[in-house]
Amino acid sequence: MAQQPNVFTTPKGIALYPWLSTPDTKFNEEGEYKVNLVLSKEAAQPIINQINEAFSENLKEEMKKHQGKELKTANPPYQDELDDAGQPTGNVILRFKSKAIYKPAIFDAKGGVVVDSNIWAGSEIRVNASIAPYYTSMVGAGVALRLRAVQIITLVEGSQGAADRFGFEETTGYVHKEDDTPQPEVFAEETPAPMPEVAEPEVVKKATPSAGSDIADIVSKWGVKD
Repeated sequence: MAQQPNVFTTPKGIALYPWLSTPDTKFNEEGEYKVNLVLSKEAAQPIINQINEAFSENLKEEMKKHQGKELKTANPPYQDELDDAGQPTGNVILRFKSKAIYKPAIFDAKGGVVVDSNIWAGSEIRVNASIAPYYTSMVGAGVALRLRAVQIITLVEGSQGAADRFGFEETTGYVHKEDDTPQPEVFAEETPAPMPEVAEPEVVKKATPSAGSDIADIVSKWGVKD
């Protein structure tokens, strides 16, 4: 079935900072469901092209409305993944979120509905999202990726897969029992990672182009790190 305009489903990628079971209220008291998805640049490119096209159309409309005025542009909802040395890894991070009232649907690899999920960082997932253009006087023109649904391909749950991120290898000794108090989900959210989370991408400002600037030039530079 063909998808609606500005709606897309990603290839399989790795989840970062997932808040898919419960909404995150750290930066928004009303709560947000969100997840960052790591894809190879090659896999992400068709989605980036679609995002840039939507941004270009939004910018054209806003320039018509604000003739003679300068327009700001918000950062794109994607960025290069960087390693510990600050160098690109060849992957891209896409940022998705939705308001707490719009809980994303969760499906398993067979397409079955998942009622209770506890998706942790490192899980392999696919994301269905819509591209939402916006404009505010504070940050200017941009687009956001609205989270609609997630398919779990490989589930990382609880503390599984987290120890090796800190250099801990399997050894003999204490083994956590299933009935022990589970590790809180916020631990995964606060775990240091090579790429810092951008809590509010909409408020990060880019250069301020004039209303007469060439659209194609603005879009081509939109995703370039300053």
